[in-house]
Amino acid sequence: MDMGVYDQLIRENKAHVADSGGLVSPGGLSYIGRSKEVLGEIPAAIACKRIHLDEAIAKAAQRMGADLREEWAVNEAKFDNSAGLWTLYREGATDTFKARVLVCADGAPSRLGTQLGLITRPPDSTCSRAYVEGGTHKFKADGVVFYNKEMLPGYSALFRHPNDELNYCVYIIPGNPKVTPDDLKYWHEYLQTNDPNISRALGGEAKIERMNAASLRLGGEQVSYGHHVLIVGDAAGMIDPLTGEGIHHAMEGGKLAALFLDEAIKKGNYDEGLMKIYHQRWMNKFGFDFKWSMIFCQMMYRYPILLDASAAALKRKGDKFLAKWADIMTGRVPKMYMLKPEFSLTLGYELLRLLIARFNGQKKNENKSL
Repeated sequence: MDMGVYDQLIRENKAHVADSGGLVSPGGLSYIGRSKEVLGEIPAAIACKRIHLDEAIAKAAQRMGADLREEWAVNEAKFDNSAGLWTLYREGATDTFKARVLVCADGAPSRLGTQLGLITRPPDSTCSRAYVEGGTHKFKADGVVFYNKEMLPGYSALFRHPNDELNYCVYIIPGNPKVTPDDLKYWHEYLQTNDPNISRALGGEAKIERMNAASLRLGGEQVSYGHHVLIVGDAAGMIDPLTGEGIHHAMEGGKLAALFLDEAIKKGNYDEGLMKIYHQRWMNKFGFDFKWSMIFCQMMYRYPILLDASAAALKRKGDKFLAKWADIMTGRVPKMYMLKPEFSLTLGYELLRLLIARFNGQKKNENKSL
């Protein structure tokens, strides 16, 4: 994130810097630690309402010279091949815009990308959001991820916002045939009342707003470019399949798109063959890492004990390990880092300990039954 935008959000008390966080595993193991002290001035995560973030970015772009037009939702886009120009229309209005390049950054449903035939599949997942009024809950940490065995590889989470407000959210992640996007409302309501850890964090007096839902397009689209057109962010599927989070990658993708368009303008070439370079750049930057996320998703679903081992490793290794784990989960470093010895050997050790403990416990139960 641009530091000017970041500083503005903090100064206006519209964003909260995460200091303490952790996870609760399917087996009930947990670790809540502090990462800010380890990472210093660069936080692992900040919590900010999307409307505040979008407004801050738009205003920053305006300060840099962008012609900001608010309340101008694009309804249709037509390309004049002879002139090499797009004409943008909005519903119920006669005024139009012309542009050399069309950038579709219209969210996971991507109405324009679909109309143009570049996006050929619907969003494949969904998530919920409900804000909890400050002072009405009992949550002490800044951010905790809760894994329920029955809805893996999906999860739920609580994130602290300014003024003690919380964001309670549930992410449905593809991979479990028994949990589909249509089940979002059920899991959102079920977990907040029946999951012992979440219900305890919320408390009996929590004032929770009505659930809102959003579509997710996970794992990256095969095509995010065309003749005089680029697709960016959630519309291009720049959402991590392991976490369902996309704002980090969307901002990275937006930066790559801006830098690429600067080159294209200087060359005066916007043909599909050149625009493909943008797609290759964001794939090289973070897109290929999504394949590893998908692999880890399936491993979590099939072997929930891996998450128990992760929680045990965090508990044993402490905050420095938590900070490195947070780097991976937030997309700051590739998921392949999980294969490094400091992670793979540590998790392997904890996994072996858990397997031995559970085997011994099972044998004791068998002996008692005899």
